[in-house]
Order: sequence, then C-alpha cells, then structure tokens
Amino acid sequence: MLTSSQLSRAFDVKLESAEVRERYGRNQYGQSLLLARRLIEADVPVVQANMGRVQNWDNHGNIFPTLKDRLLPPLDQGVSALLDDLENSGRLANTLVVMMGEFGRTPKINNQAGRDHWGPCFFALFAGAGVLPGQVIGTSDAEGGYPATRAYSPNDLGATVYHVLGIESETMVRDRIDRPVRLNTGKVIEPLFTGAEV
Repeated sequence: MLTSSQLSRAFDVKLESAEVRERYGRNQYGQSLLLARRLIEADVPVVQANMGRVQNWDNHGNIFPTLKDRLLPPLDQGVSALLDDLENSGRLANTLVVMMGEFGRTPKINNQAGRDHWGPCFFALFAGAGVLPGQVIGTSDAEGGYPATRAYSPNDLGATVYHVLGIESETMVRDRIDRPVRLNTGKVIEPLFTGAEV
C-alpha cells in the first residue's frame, strides 16, 4: 500500500484545484484535512489530521481573541469542507469522523484570560459511519465543570471506534512481554447510533 502510485498521488494535495484548496483553507489544518480526504479516497483505513504544533488549543492565556481570530475560523472552514466532500461522495456513511482533544478546559477563566487543563468534562464531535446527526449526548453542570448525566470515558470512546471498525473491544491482544491483555475495557457509546440516551 505504501509504495502504490495511487497512494503517492493521494499525498499530493497540489493535484487539487485552487478552488478546492481554498474551500478547505490555505492553512496547515485545512490542507491536512484535504490530505485526509484524499487518503480516505485512496482507501487508507485510519487517518489522523491535527492542527500541528503552531496551531494548538493550549490556551492558558488570551483565549477569546485566539479562538475568534486564529483557531475557530480554520476549524470551521476545514471541517465543514471535509464533511461536505465526504457526504457528497457517499463516503461519510462508511467513514467515522471524530474531532476531539485529549482533555477539556477549566470551566472558569484564569487570571491570564485563558483556560487550563481539565479532565472531568470535555467534548468530542462524531459524524458518519452510522452516527445519527444533530444530537447532543450528555450534559454538564451549569459551569461546564462536571458531567450532569452519564459520563463517558476515553475507554468508551475507544470501544466506539473499535466497534465501527468491526473490532470487538473484548479482543485479547499480547503486550510486549506476551501477556494477554484485553484490547479495551470501555463500552460503545450506543446513543450515537440509536439516538436514545442510555
């Protein structure tokens, strides 16, 4: 796969028209999402795009102008272009899109007009692969600090991704010293697919 000419062409976003490249955004994240779409079209089974080291969400200070002027515009532009293209090509039905960070942000603004790291409550966006659109699953308390309804864990998120890939979370794998270890201990986030909060 890695040496195929199809994959080699997929890595060359310059083969896209100027209009398509503009639609995704002429920035690192937009072009990474365009590359992700091209890799999906080349049948690469798992693709990750990130904002890179220059554009990150580690906003311990000056959060409001940073979000408004630097982070949210390329995110909105690039993600909407990706989802539109996947939908229009018929690939969204078979492609799971997950957008998330590794933790949440503090519910209160700090003394540097930013938010710090926060583990108890965060969000993830899911689309495609049977995920029912237009729903919010779970709520936080009034400050956004703690879950007010059933909390889902990173293991649940992993179990959900494995489920979409057709891999049972109970699958046993071997660690570095050949001990059997369960692949994942989470539960699939069923409401994503059923619409019914559990």
